[in-house]
Amino acid sequence: MSDREYDVIVVGSGTCGATLARELTRRNKKVLILEQGQDSVLRESFGSMAAITKEYSVGDDLKAATAATVGGSTSLYFGVCKLPTAETYASLGIDLSAEVAEAKRELPIAELPDQFLSPQSLVLRKSAAELGYKFKKNLMLVDQSKCASGGYSYDARWKAKTYVEEAIDFGATLITQATVTRVLVEGGRAIGVEYKHKQGFMRSKLCTARGKRIVLSAGALVTPKLLIDCGIKNIGDRGFFCKPAYMVCGTVPGLGATDTFVGNQDIELGKGFSLGDGAMSSLLFKLVMLANLRWRYLFSFSNILSMGILIYDSMGGVVGKDGSYRKQLPPAELQKLQEAEQIAVKILENAGAKNIFRTKLMAGIPGGTIRIKEHVDENMQTDIGNLYVCDHSLMSDVMITPTFTLICLAKRLAKHLTASLQVPPARAPRRLEVVARMRSR
Repeated sequence: MSDREYDVIVVGSGTCGATLARELTRRNKKVLILEQGQDSVLRESFGSMAAITKEYSVGDDLKAATAATVGGSTSLYFGVCKLPTAETYASLGIDLSAEVAEAKRELPIAELPDQFLSPQSLVLRKSAAELGYKFKKNLMLVDQSKCASGGYSYDARWKAKTYVEEAIDFGATLITQATVTRVLVEGGRAIGVEYKHKQGFMRSKLCTARGKRIVLSAGALVTPKLLIDCGIKNIGDRGFFCKPAYMVCGTVPGLGATDTFVGNQDIELGKGFSLGDGAMSSLLFKLVMLANLRWRYLFSFSNILSMGILIYDSMGGVVGKDGSYRKQLPPAELQKLQEAEQIAVKILENAGAKNIFRTKLMAGIPGGTIRIKEHVDENMQTDIGNLYVCDHSLMSDVMITPTFTLICLAKRLAKHLTASLQVPPARAPRRLEVVARMRSR
């Protein structure tokens, strides 16, 4: 790959990488996408989910999960879409209102109508209302036209892989199983990347690729480490947030639960935590029970009522020089979890649930490790010329879901990169202009 120079090399094919590649190729730019995972066929099955899921530690007994595949974590996410707010713009330090309007026109964003809600969602909503708590529907990144008879469909959730496929149709080059090991820098400017390309079982080839612009969209496990290795200082110096969450479940005989979209409604109490509808698909339920060693309930999906508990944790913990994460939740945040669980148990019990149990605490993808106007400028460029960052590492607002905002960030960066790659029109020498004017007299 060293014999060809690309306009832009995008490291990672998740939400930001996919959006960047799509936007840039539509503007006739030569784009190379380097993806660490495989180009897996995405389907909701045990084999498919197990093949792409990658867990990693962010603290003692606290793990997060990502997806190593084309399209990144959107192959596993719930599709909940909480739009950026004025607070989001303030925390980022940039205004994304133009990109928000553009993305709204392009993406399938809407609340799910009641006919899409499962029996367990309706039972939860009724029980919560009786206790004075109001569920509010969330916007979802779901193409409802793909939901047969108002039912659940994994394929209906928007996935970044569709943008990668569009980019390829417009001429992008995708190389999978390509692990970027370092950014190539000459004279203070990024000129390419070095990567290991897997060639088969236990074999890989060290390759280089050159580009006019390099964008790191490799996610929380990779981007901070690559920047640290480049000599960018103070990466993760304030720690990170990771929105820890778990589920509280109970059995309701005769409930008749059906497959549905997780997180389609929640209760926001303004106390630093959220109570979400824990209804899900039967396959996801089995995966959760297996992960928590709850063998007893493995085949009890139709009778399970559940709620999700999520806290909006503060920045903290440590990001190591090796890109690792380590965080311990402070007592105040553990207290929030207990307070939220008490409310969830009341709602479940009011709905008739018995045998209440909880799952283990899981973290979301770490965010807040890289800050605009500190580690990168308003155009997301680092102090190393032509080296940019655009992924979840930039997320600064713990209160919203990241996907939509990341799409908007990528759209903004694509506009900047396109403008920066424009070759200014050549001007005729001034002497010739004077001669031309004299001859015209």
